[in-house]
Amino acid sequence: MIQSFSNSVNQSFSMYMKKIVSILIIFLFSATSGFCQKYEAESATLSGGAAKQASSAASGGYFVAQNGGNLSLSVNLPESASYNIYIQVASPNGPKYNLFSIDGTSIGFNTANNPTYIRLKVISFLKIEAGIHQIEIVNSWGWINIDFIEFEKVDPPAASNINQTLITPNPTDETKRLNQFLLDNYGKKIISGVSEVSEATWLKTNTGKSPALIGLDFLFCGRGYTWYNENDPFNQGKAWYDKNGIVNFHWHWRDPSRVTEEFYTTKTTFDISKIFDETSAEYKAMIKDIDYTSGLLKRFQDNKIPVIWRPLHEAAGGWFWWGAKGAAPCKKLWQIMYDRMVNVNGLHNLIWVWTREPNDDDWYPGDQYVDIVGRDIYKTGDHSSQVLEYNDMVNRYSGKKIVTISESGSFPDVDNLIKDTAGWSWFMVWNGDFVRSSTYNSLDLWEKMFASDYVITLDEMPNLKTYETPPTTGMTIPKKCTFSVFPTCFEDQINIQSDKIIEHVSAYNQLGIRVKSWNLNSGTSVISLTGIPSGMYFLKVDENEAVKIFKL
Repeated sequence: MIQSFSNSVNQSFSMYMKKIVSILIIFLFSATSGFCQKYEAESATLSGGAAKQASSAASGGYFVAQNGGNLSLSVNLPESASYNIYIQVASPNGPKYNLFSIDGTSIGFNTANNPTYIRLKVISFLKIEAGIHQIEIVNSWGWINIDFIEFEKVDPPAASNINQTLITPNPTDETKRLNQFLLDNYGKKIISGVSEVSEATWLKTNTGKSPALIGLDFLFCGRGYTWYNENDPFNQGKAWYDKNGIVNFHWHWRDPSRVTEEFYTTKTTFDISKIFDETSAEYKAMIKDIDYTSGLLKRFQDNKIPVIWRPLHEAAGGWFWWGAKGAAPCKKLWQIMYDRMVNVNGLHNLIWVWTREPNDDDWYPGDQYVDIVGRDIYKTGDHSSQVLEYNDMVNRYSGKKIVTISESGSFPDVDNLIKDTAGWSWFMVWNGDFVRSSTYNSLDLWEKMFASDYVITLDEMPNLKTYETPPTTGMTIPKKCTFSVFPTCFEDQINIQSDKIIEHVSAYNQLGIRVKSWNLNSGTSVISLTGIPSGMYFLKVDENEAVKIFKL
């Protein structure tokens, strides 16, 4: 009997130690990013002039001089996980731009002028399955030296870091409601959109549904064109908002000096750098246009219509005059526009969107001037999720900003968005052939998107005039309860105890996507996470902060 008792104790102790080891493993892999796997560049297949060269400064004694060529290699990852991908790279021939590709999906990366090697992150927290994957470094400019490629296992950022408040002080009630709608759906669904009402009408005729967001332009406003009705942008925007749609405005800002009617850098010599000289004619012309456009936007505010506002788009591309003189004057113009529109002209109905271009970190106006960051993506026939771009932007802005596809040619297939957890807020397809031609987007794909529960169409939009927002100052905010959750490492069930009645509990994955929820109405409860894969989650009890839990 003593022997039996001893065996029982040993078995219990053994099971206990296995649990402890499992918990330690989870903590090791979730709390650290020390797990790395390195692949030497010289083991790649080289083409187009790329060459292996010996060097005592390189890992393994060799590096690859890309020259004008390409590298391709297969990597075998032992574990399905989220990874950061780095390259050990030198750029002795000045700043360069090239492409990094994994399994056929690519993203551009820039290298500064650095003769010695640096560890450059090219991909952030990409979810990759275990097994063999094809990696390529493809020449766009070329002429960098590559030592090795490294995969680092990491936890993706939680969505709870997103800024909840708008940059504009005292935003209008309807603007807060629209912002709350964007926050509530971010990472859970994507909002469909097109540029121009005529394209939405065409889609309604051909698919039976309309997109939720419409993109409008002040392209012809303020120029005195006798053939143009200045009321059109307002009339179209108001009609769309009255259907519960979202109104988005961009501005192809024509030459403020009126010397030309152009906005492309190659067709006007207007000098944005004069924004630093308040006495210049160019400065005064820009202020005059900003004030005029403020009047157009004020009409929306007076009619209680919020506007997603996307000025100075694609600046770092350099093809518009506002990007012709580099980062500093464009950044200054954005900040002056914000100050003029908000603090001088009293606009409080705008949600400000910065349109990112590659290598534009120096152009970014600053977190205090930007609500949302967009990316204009034109890749003909490419219906991938653009997850590399998405992850890069979430990482680049520290997870603080909603990110979106502010313009597109071909849009992502909904299946790819869901599979890759690429949580873009909305997509807006440009007008004309981009909407109507199968070269870019087939009618079958439009119908598939509009039929998906993941894609929000106009008929699925709530009434934004009455959309619920969190309590504001002056309202009674319920006191948060004190609660405990145990165990935090578990196989199936969790106990929750509270000093007051718990109404609602939700579990979120590491991307901030809700995977399960419970309505409890109890002070002490046991919940089950059966059916949820092993890993780390965040448990949120009513309106309290999330608790980190680990399912074995």
